[in-house]
Amino acid sequence: MVLNASPARWAQRIALGAVLGVFLAAPAGLILAQAFFPGGRFGLSLFTTMARNPVLARSLVNSIVIALGATGVATALALPFAALLGRWRLPGRGLLKAGVMIPLLLPPFAGAIAIRQLLGRYGSLNLLLQHWGLLKHPVDWLGSGMPGIILLEGLHLFPILYFSLVNHFAALNGESEDAALCFGGKGWRYYRKVLLPEISPGLLGGMALVFVWSFTDLGTPLLMEYRQVIPYQAFSLVTDPDRNPMGFALATVMGVVGLGGYALSQAFNRGQARSGKGFRAAPEKVPGRIAGIAVASALGSVLLIAFLPALAIVASAFAKGWFLSIAPQGYTLDTFALLFQHRITRGSIQTSLFLSSLAVLVDLALGWWLARMVLTESKAWARLWETFAVAPLALPGIILAFGYVALFAGTRLDPAGNPLFLLVMAYAMRRLPFAFRSALTGYRSLPDRIDEAAQTLGQGFWGRVRDIHLPLLAPYLLAAGMLVFAFSMLEVSDSLVLAMKEFYYPITKAMYFLTTRAGDGNNLAAALAVIGMLILGAAITAANRLLGKGFGEMFR
Repeated sequence: MVLNASPARWAQRIALGAVLGVFLAAPAGLILAQAFFPGGRFGLSLFTTMARNPVLARSLVNSIVIALGATGVATALALPFAALLGRWRLPGRGLLKAGVMIPLLLPPFAGAIAIRQLLGRYGSLNLLLQHWGLLKHPVDWLGSGMPGIILLEGLHLFPILYFSLVNHFAALNGESEDAALCFGGKGWRYYRKVLLPEISPGLLGGMALVFVWSFTDLGTPLLMEYRQVIPYQAFSLVTDPDRNPMGFALATVMGVVGLGGYALSQAFNRGQARSGKGFRAAPEKVPGRIAGIAVASALGSVLLIAFLPALAIVASAFAKGWFLSIAPQGYTLDTFALLFQHRITRGSIQTSLFLSSLAVLVDLALGWWLARMVLTESKAWARLWETFAVAPLALPGIILAFGYVALFAGTRLDPAGNPLFLLVMAYAMRRLPFAFRSALTGYRSLPDRIDEAAQTLGQGFWGRVRDIHLPLLAPYLLAAGMLVFAFSMLEVSDSLVLAMKEFYYPITKAMYFLTTRAGDGNNLAAALAVIGMLILGAAITAANRLLGKGFGEMFR
């Protein structure tokens, strides 16, 4: 039911528009204005300078190569997992499906600590191969650092692509498959003529998102000490936008890639939704016992490899020492005891818990409010609110943070002073799609006309919200709240950019700071990563149970 544009409705539109305008649209708009209007006049001088600058031009090429490489790794992993787990009744399929979520537990930012320990010149792999007599001299597996970044981001992001594909494989058009088999469409011809056209919307949509996420990732190159990428170049200029406006042009490039990739993913996903409507799903395949065990074992082995960085992080956190040795030189709990005594780590945990909790409250309120507006507004207004709600999926975190620095510099909200309020709003804006989509899904699952019936019986709006909406929406809002909390705890770009003073460091900024200090810095950073993994793992597991098949929609 569309409500009339009463004064109360206009007040809601103005209030909601103000919040989203100031903390979502204005930072991005300011970056665009500064990039295309340097000195107050329209011009492309910043972009031409960027193209002529060899360091910036090389950084752009490197970012594209990393994004393409990570997309390739993610695709190579996600396709077989989605095809086999979506269509085959494999032994332990439920366990394998749960295992696919494991790489999500460790952001590549934290995984960089582990990858250096495993694949560095004096890392575990080289030492193991030398111990076996297979190497005489250490091999630089990471090279410039780019291979490690590609590997980490591909392993972390392949579940995103898997979620985009698995349900589509499970709902393949059985009629098309039967017709193809009747006319001799087997082997490669079947895959090329039937299967690929049916999965291509989900495949291309997921690949677009993976490309965007890896192109705009700041944390992994930063910890891998790989500086010649666009996100790092923008990060290096973020605290001085007035004297060097090139950061605005770099942020604009990332924004264009983000918006373009997201637009492509949504276009492909719309095609995916249309392609399977009204068809009979193809039956599941049942392999033989030996074949099923072999395939399940192969998939489990890949998941184990994908989980190695997380295992290395855990080992580093509990290690007494791990230098020039294949494995840690004993284990201890001392690092975790020190974690709650060290002023930076203890303060960062408290800060992240506080900020993430506030971000959950902001997101649940905004997500619920936006969902209500989408369902009760006219089509044009509903489309506008939905665009605002999902826009953060296309907006790299460093752009939002960079925009906050430029927008609020010199004001009482200047992050150079106290960044806590802006950190809360940055976390909330970045994870707003989780809360919005959960609330919208919950509202659409409510029994027909239950709200209208309560209204007819004299129940006021807030009474209906208290007695009907919130109890029925509780599982959806709870799942969204857990995801918002967990991902806010491990938010990288906003934390690195906005937390400029040591006193206000969240967990991820503290981790970066600790990796730059000698001694027990890496161990403390690894211990912080373990805490983050536990929180994120609990949140993802619980949200997946609450949302079921709708869980994958949170990442589209």
